[in-house]
Amino acid sequence: MISVLPPRAGVISIMSRRLGVAFIAVYVLAGCSLPDAGVSVEGDLKLLYAPFSLGNPPRYWHYADRPAKLDQGEQSKANSLYWDDIDGRIALAMRPAIAPFELGRRTNISVLASPYLSFDWLMNASALPGDTELVLGFRSQSQGDWGESDLGVGKPPIDHVIRLPIGGDISGTVGWQRDYFDLSTLHRRYWPDTDTVDVRLVWIGVASSHDQRPDVAGVTYLSHILLSR
Repeated sequence: MISVLPPRAGVISIMSRRLGVAFIAVYVLAGCSLPDAGVSVEGDLKLLYAPFSLGNPPRYWHYADRPAKLDQGEQSKANSLYWDDIDGRIALAMRPAIAPFELGRRTNISVLASPYLSFDWLMNASALPGDTELVLGFRSQSQGDWGESDLGVGKPPIDHVIRLPIGGDISGTVGWQRDYFDLSTLHRRYWPDTDTVDVRLVWIGVASSHDQRPDVAGVTYLSHILLSR
């Protein structure tokens, strides 16, 4: 069961037993969008299935907030972001107490055409739910409205942002956990007056929490982000 707490400064706080606390903000960011950064013909977009250079992210990936310590060695466990082998699975390890960060990927996905989001997570004993968040950026724009000016780098223009806390109650559970979301239903819940036909997911990323002070030893692992239909 989800309850809505009194909003403050344009932020709506959502609480559930499964997810902890999520923070949803509505704002506009300067930047560009890529018309061809969408899903495959099968309707799937796979993220974090394989490691890549955090010092030089591949096409469509961008640091909206780059950890200062990353330049000292991107694979160091003293950094806030690094890759690690957990149970035979390469995962993105996040230590938000080291430094704030936001790393994301530009997309161009209709939430009606590919509405299903899933991701796998694991927390060590010092991590808490919500130490890190999945950041989803939405834009109301029809597919035919893309122009040459949309081609660029950085974070795209965003109308609505949903921040989903990563992690949950792990008492009595062992190993990796998987969360699922229906993006069209999630967006419609908080912005019912927006025509979902024109809503596109233009950004998906991970970030340190704005409202928690995580333990310095706390690590949250993330793997296998999948968008599908």
